[in-house]
Amino acid sequence: MEASSLPAGGRLADSLKSCIRSEDAWRLPAPADAARAGVQPASCTTSGLALSRWSVTGIGGSAPSRELSATTPADMYTVGVNLRSTDITFLHDGRVTFEGRVMPGMFQVTGPGHSARAVFHASCDVLHLYVPQAVLDACQREASGDDAGTSVLVDDPRVSHDPCVERLGQALLLADEAFTSFGQMYVDSINLALVSRLLELRSRVPLNGAAPMLRKSALPKWRLKRAVEFIDAHLCDAIGLEDVANAAGLTRMHFAAQFRAATGLRPHEYLLRRRIECAQQLLADEEYSLLDAAQLAGFRSQAHFTTVFKRMVGATPKRWRDTQYADA
Repeated sequence: MEASSLPAGGRLADSLKSCIRSEDAWRLPAPADAARAGVQPASCTTSGLALSRWSVTGIGGSAPSRELSATTPADMYTVGVNLRSTDITFLHDGRVTFEGRVMPGMFQVTGPGHSARAVFHASCDVLHLYVPQAVLDACQREASGDDAGTSVLVDDPRVSHDPCVERLGQALLLADEAFTSFGQMYVDSINLALVSRLLELRSRVPLNGAAPMLRKSALPKWRLKRAVEFIDAHLCDAIGLEDVANAAGLTRMHFAAQFRAATGLRPHEYLLRRRIECAQQLLADEEYSLLDAAQLAGFRSQAHFTTVFKRMVGATPKRWRDTQYADA
């Protein structure tokens, strides 16, 4: 299910839904968003950014995979922030850069003029932020005070994870009730914060002109499948690293490193995220109490459940559940 959803009804929903539109096709912004993205900003405080949401259901199990492709315009970046766990194969300019399970909060950047192709093996929900090159350059100039006019390049197409990007994605979907008349201003601010974070991450990694491909130390696909299936089958049980490693046929030390290389997450963090997704499914059903959801998802205490849920989702279990009922 979705990591979060917007409340329907009331001025808040009207304001936000007008800012986060649904895409008719993968990585194709709605017409109004495309027009916004075409604005040439004088500074990074002028938006020029467009945000939309793309989702597809009915994939996985006996249903066939779905393959989609798109080419980013020559003067724009496409930033995808994942909202729910899914299984994909992602290609950048025809070369595989990721294959496996993508968790909520993981993101990918496709540069101007580059092609992206994804094979979705399960249902997917993702935010797409469209960033004109001019906005990126303006933000860099404001931050550095350098007016040289050199274009900024963000040229790492890997699927990555960053806690700050994850929180910003959550913030776009879980707006505070106080935002009634300022939805567009709020969304623009978060969009700008996302751009700033991408520039910050770029500044920490030396550019060598070559985009890294799949890391050779990543867990092989068949071992990853065994580990993921074991975790999903034992979410409500007390399982440890050694249990999952044994399911994959590796020692604890080798498994942990390879699992993180394949997913971007430590095994324990991945387990917690899957438990939170399970809890969300239960909370969406009025039949289960908060305590039921916590216990059935594998949490041994209500306090621990609430702490982890708020950290990963951006709201307490009760508040998130109230939002779901309002949406219904």
